[in-house]
Amino acid sequence: MAEKKHGKWGVLYMMSFAMFIMTIDMTMMNVSISALVRDLGTTVSGIQLAIALYTLVMAAFMIVGAKMADIWGTKKVFMVGLAIYGVGTALATISPNLIILIIGWSILEGIGGAMMMPVTVTYITKDYEGKDRAFAFAVWGAIAGAAAAFGPIIGGAFTTYLTWRLGFGMEAVIVVGMFAKMSILKDYQPEKKIKLDVLGALLVGLGLFLITLSVLMIDPLGEAPVLGILIVGILILLGFAYHERSMVRRGLDPLVNLKLFKSKTFVVGNLVSIFFQITLAGLMFTLPVFLQNVVGYDAMNTGLTLIPLSIMMFIFSIYGQKFLKYMSAKRTIQIGIALAFIGLLLLFFAFSPTATGWDLALGLAIYGMGLGLIFSQITNLAMAGASADEEAEASGVFNSQKQLGMSLGTAFIGAVLVIGMINDVTRKIYESNYFPDASKAEIKQKVIEWLIHMKQGEISIPPSYLPQVEEITRVALANAMQSAMLFMMISLAIGAILSIWLPNNPGKD
Repeated sequence: MAEKKHGKWGVLYMMSFAMFIMTIDMTMMNVSISALVRDLGTTVSGIQLAIALYTLVMAAFMIVGAKMADIWGTKKVFMVGLAIYGVGTALATISPNLIILIIGWSILEGIGGAMMMPVTVTYITKDYEGKDRAFAFAVWGAIAGAAAAFGPIIGGAFTTYLTWRLGFGMEAVIVVGMFAKMSILKDYQPEKKIKLDVLGALLVGLGLFLITLSVLMIDPLGEAPVLGILIVGILILLGFAYHERSMVRRGLDPLVNLKLFKSKTFVVGNLVSIFFQITLAGLMFTLPVFLQNVVGYDAMNTGLTLIPLSIMMFIFSIYGQKFLKYMSAKRTIQIGIALAFIGLLLLFFAFSPTATGWDLALGLAIYGMGLGLIFSQITNLAMAGASADEEAEASGVFNSQKQLGMSLGTAFIGAVLVIGMINDVTRKIYESNYFPDASKAEIKQKVIEWLIHMKQGEISIPPSYLPQVEEITRVALANAMQSAMLFMMISLAIGAILSIWLPNNPGKD
């Protein structure tokens, strides 16, 4: 009845809107940090904390949120998640200070998003079959990718010409519209009553929280105990795995049945996904840094530079399933990886101190084509490795790895950028012979100290030295971007190798 009233794709529209508001949150505010600092009377570190907490809360609650669909049913979980998210984005819109922003954005939106995101995968899996499911997942992936890429444009426009608050306000309006169309969604109830594995939920939530936290704390200029936190997180997840096996042996309902990971299709699909997510997150983090600090673009022009990537990713995501007439899903993904690699290679050669947005357009467009082809197939292929009774937990795991991949890309490739800058500035100062009595190691230590002080706002450059410092920094940043591209290409190459073990077409193991 709902399908006749709202059309075949009504459910897809709802799930796409949900993905749009959850994904755009991760990139829209990155270009608005200065305005947030000014309007809320806080610091850059405070806003970065809010951004990091949003990711951490999503990571901690994702698998639990997915499992709730097996306890409450899909529609109730989606509605409750949407309501929590709506309250959060409304609070963020009117937030007078950092505390209210964190409560609304980082905590409430994070919890609501963790409940909704896995259910979007479950609804598409249950409502569509065959070619329709492949198309639906392609659109779902395209919306997520486009939201990530268009986020800086939308955030830049709102911040430059109006106010950053409109970004959250736009999401609140979309939430209201989604509630008005809630009758579109069927209510898939669990076939049997199960209880929430509370200990398992605590273990997996804490483990994922700590692992994601360790990744977000990566800073080549800092001394955070990254390795220690990572090891504790991994040990907790190992404890979670032992606990889940014990639950199955005792005939109780586990939070995640580990037999899911016996599916080669599901495991390899997730691994391929995480490596291309790393490149997308890395590019979305480093490119604005280059454009604003080397090219001199403002937030709006930075967003406009990403249009070739956004458009190509969207088009090739939606129409990628047409490739299945001529080749397998596996081959389509591999062609996508190859195109993305070529795009990054073109960007590698394009980055220079004199580069403009036009110089990057071709590389961004080809990279977007590749990512679009991967998006068009990877979710449907990975989820095909899960049985009908594993769909909820499988969607939780799949979306958890996406969050982890985005965090890894931002942290690792951001660190590569900083390390590249340090090494390049050190080399240029050493070769200039400005300090003939200093060794290369001593110069490098001074450069690191200088960057730390500059990051903390504790250094001012004398006007007479400013042109030389700016030139050295611009050249170093352009060279460091090439190092970042190499790291991303390595990540794609690992994904390409792993793709060898993908099945030729989605299917159960």
